Amino acid sequence: MALLTGTQLATALDLTYAADPFDQVAAAAVAVVSSVITATALAAEPAALKEATLGIGIDIFQARFAAGGESVGLDMQASPYRLNSILLKSRSALIAPYLNVGALVG
Repeated sequence: MALLTGTQLATALDLTYAADPFDQVAAAAVAVVSSVITATALAAEPAALKEATLGIGIDIFQARFAAGGESVGLDMQASPYRLNSILLKSRSALIAPYLNVGALVG
């Protein structure tokens, strides 16, 4: 099992599942999270990591498919581009217990 699947991402976004965009985005989100966590945490798949991966997947999907590459909030205001260093930092509380400190650079 993976931290996030395309079906789970489509369900969270309330969209009809299609393999092409959702599986690619889910794989990218899993790659981002798995690059900074321990192998043990990746195998255990705790709920906190699943939530962090889902949030990252939603950000990636919105950056890829939203108009202008910006996500739009409930108030219909575009938010700033979110595929930068804030992608993981905004979920640092969720992933902190599972970080592989040997993988951190800088």
